[in-house]
Amino acid sequence: MTREARLKPDYAHLYPGIEPGTWKPAGELAERALTCRLLLPSDGFALAARPLARGHFEFRGGVGPRLARPHRLAEDPRAAGVLEAAVGATF
Repeated sequence: MTREARLKPDYAHLYPGIEPGTWKPAGELAERALTCRLLLPSDGFALAARPLARGHFEFRGGVGPRLARPHRLAEDPRAAGVLEAAVGATF
């Protein structure tokens, strides 16, 4: 299952263009949130390490966020199989 997120209604004013209360793929919402912050900056709201603040969004499904940044792609559990597929595709 794909990781999904939905914006909490109380924070809708911080994310114009994102409909609150609707489950969407988290990656899609992260792109929208980041684009919104870059194109329409607002006073008192700064970008954080993650585009989807845990307090502003609810999440379900998928693997979830990494607890710490891996030192190598091969150590990231979300990348399982991706590295092998990429290497195999080049030969």
